[in-house]
Amino acid sequence: MRIENTRSIEHLGSVKIHGVRRILELDSGARAVTHLEEHLDTQTIGQDSIETIEQRMAIVLSIKNEDLKAFEGVLTGVPHNCLIIVISNSRTGEIDAYRSEQDILSRFCSSTKRQALIVHQKDPVLAQALKHVNYTEILDDKGLVRNGKSEGMLIGILLAKLHEKDYVGFIDTDNYIPGAVWEYVKHFAIGFILAKSPYAMVRVLWRYKPKFFGELYFKKWGRVSEITNKFINHFISTQGKFESEIIKTANAGEHAMSMKLAERLTYASGYGIETQELISILEQFGGILPVKKKTVTDRGIDIFQTETINPHLHEERGEEHLMQEMLLPSLSIIYNSPICESSTKQRIFDQLVEQKCLKPDEEVPVVRLIPPPQQVDMHRFAQHLEPQLPIYSVPKGEILQRKLVATEGKKVVFTDLEGTLLHPLTRSYTQALDALRLLQSKGIAIIFCSAKTRSEQQVYREELDVKGPFIVENGGAIFIPKDYFRFPFTYDKATDDYFVIELGIPYQEIRQRLKRINEEINGHIVGFGDMSVEDVARETALNLKSAELVKQREYSEIIRITGDKKSIGITLNSIKNSGLSYTSNGKFYEILERDGKSKAVQILTALFKLNYSESTTVGIGDDESDLPMLAAVDLPILVQGQSRRWKKVKVKNILRVKGVGPEGWNNAIKEFATK
Repeated sequence: MRIENTRSIEHLGSVKIHGVRRILELDSGARAVTHLEEHLDTQTIGQDSIETIEQRMAIVLSIKNEDLKAFEGVLTGVPHNCLIIVISNSRTGEIDAYRSEQDILSRFCSSTKRQALIVHQKDPVLAQALKHVNYTEILDDKGLVRNGKSEGMLIGILLAKLHEKDYVGFIDTDNYIPGAVWEYVKHFAIGFILAKSPYAMVRVLWRYKPKFFGELYFKKWGRVSEITNKFINHFISTQGKFESEIIKTANAGEHAMSMKLAERLTYASGYGIETQELISILEQFGGILPVKKKTVTDRGIDIFQTETINPHLHEERGEEHLMQEMLLPSLSIIYNSPICESSTKQRIFDQLVEQKCLKPDEEVPVVRLIPPPQQVDMHRFAQHLEPQLPIYSVPKGEILQRKLVATEGKKVVFTDLEGTLLHPLTRSYTQALDALRLLQSKGIAIIFCSAKTRSEQQVYREELDVKGPFIVENGGAIFIPKDYFRFPFTYDKATDDYFVIELGIPYQEIRQRLKRINEEINGHIVGFGDMSVEDVARETALNLKSAELVKQREYSEIIRITGDKKSIGITLNSIKNSGLSYTSNGKFYEILERDGKSKAVQILTALFKLNYSESTTVGIGDDESDLPMLAAVDLPILVQGQSRRWKKVKVKNILRVKGVGPEGWNNAIKEFATK
């Protein structure tokens, strides 16, 4: 496909809102070298790249008593590689529209060799699973999922996340043009390909929205969208000195999000959901309110808007539906947001009165909000929902069960970083990339087990696309992605992304003990916590960014001890007597309660065995500091150090492979770990 580039981008805090881009060519041809250069104002996206995204995407189709022919047509338009998730709130009973939808989906999947899910919004088992994980804001007073488009979409997000999809898209099922559905998904994929951030959204603008007025008339914009766009743009304009018209998709029913973004947003009940998604992004990441999630703001949020070639033809539902069910909640969401200032509020109120949505003496209603899906414990949700999954699956029993139930063993590779996966001098991992991709292609878990901090390891996890648990600060803690293991387990705390098992004591407690030791013996302890980022960079030869990450310690402290050999010995003895331990690389000492690498590896090994029928563990290190990890695995491997010699590490059945750091790591993986 060929899409136009745009120079129109608005920035609000960490949010980048891209102006509308038009699709110039639905099929841009095979990639080939020609004498014609690509125009600077256009960009070609290859079908192979689009298909890669589609394989990682779920398309959620919400339906409520829609025309069954239209529903069947929508199914035919969803690209083959996408997982279809149908959320129905249609009639059941004597006139059972839901059963008809199940039949249509079953025939479609059977004839096209596809897999899908279909669940009724009022399914009591689904409601019980949501209650079980305390996601009760989505339930009504009868304990079932409330009526509403938003509630159905949220169920779709949870099921997509359960199926480990990285992207989730939403398409209305009242669309009479299957080709438009196909095009929407291509737009979604293109947006995610163009995004520079893992936190991305794509919103589709219909080029035409045909209506019948005696004859077919192709109207450019929807009425509710025009009004809602106007007020969001007015709000954005108040945040700077220039007027903006950047938003054209405030009520875009056809839109998609990366799962990393979707699970972090707050949603509005009912038809205000699309507007609330934008407002939630601006509230959390727009720089207007205090920032709470720095990991997200550091990467930024990309919002793409694209214009279709196919028109959007759907059933007309009347003026009352537009005003009361769509416009009123959309504008109420903007009005009641804590970021909405007084001039926008007044304009919204006047508009609602003018449209007869409100009387002059009435207040703007508050729309019910639903907290982010990220708070759902997916392990417990999956466990409670599992008996029902074969019923939701089409063909029955073949989708989520296969993902969730472990029937094969799991191989796990625990690896040190510094001097092992990373070269001891250059800190490069280039020589290990082939082997690392081989592990990933085989589904073998890669677990970082290192002295590095969480922040340091996160850099390499993102660069290498490593998604498993990881062990920080020589076993100070284990960080486990929230949706990684199927069965629940005990943990000490939860962050936005992880369950954390803490094996060490907090950083501040270590600092306090070191301070007391310094005072008692009149010692000369200087910790990284006493140094500026510039000081740490100078002392360690790290760049400023790396030095900042080294300082973000949670379970250990790095110190330098000044003085003669005798005073250093006294200081180290006092540290041991205080209940702390230390390791040293010659210049610095890492102070922690104890080296917990062995315990951490044992805990993770037990979790893998709980979730899989069996597991085999491999450990790769380079020196004595890795001994606790190597002693706890089935197959310990040692790579060569900088001198091209192996350190003296006494571990039973250890294998020594040739190659320094990542070169040895590459040899070890290809020779032993994937057999």
